[in-house]
Amino acid sequence: GFTGRRPAVDTLKIDSAGLVPQEGWVESTMQSRENEHVFVVGDANGHEPVLHVAKEHGAIAASNIRSHVAGEPLEVYENTHHHVAFTGLGVLPFARVGHSVESAQKAGIEHISVTREAASDGVFKSKNVPAGLGRLVVGTDGTILGWQGLHYHADVMAKTMQIAVEMGLDVESVPDRAYHPTTPEILDGLFRAATEELRT
Repeated sequence: GFTGRRPAVDTLKIDSAGLVPQEGWVESTMQSRENEHVFVVGDANGHEPVLHVAKEHGAIAASNIRSHVAGEPLEVYENTHHHVAFTGLGVLPFARVGHSVESAQKAGIEHISVTREAASDGVFKSKNVPAGLGRLVVGTDGTILGWQGLHYHADVMAKTMQIAVEMGLDVESVPDRAYHPTTPEILDGLFRAATEELRT
């Protein structure tokens, strides 16, 4: 679970609006269950205490407030899992976008996964950061479902992989030619390995 600070809602006097912050008290539209006029975003709503998610919550809430006033349907917030954690003194960030092997299995999605050690690409050795690995999860139809990286520059690669996952790109259509020598070559190796496995 999240081990950071607790949401600072004590001073808001939200009980005067008939609200009690507890699990499930805010819908996926950011509207509170108990008071239709109150929308709650960020770590206060109990969904995901992550800054980039809070920003998206704010945008959805603003749009939904306008829709609520106009009597129009509210938009549900949906996001692709996209988290980065800084480990190993920040040198080896862990990033995850979309499905892991476990979440794909739990969702009943037929898939393959391929793993590549960072040390397999000389650029990681030349930068003296050979530790770590990357993993790609691909549907049996070729759709890129998820990626996890625990290696140097994984945080930077998360955006590239977010685009691939959210656009539902086919692994065979993604170029596998990063400029040499750059750390995204680890992604190229994953794309090639997944394509080869799908073809066998």
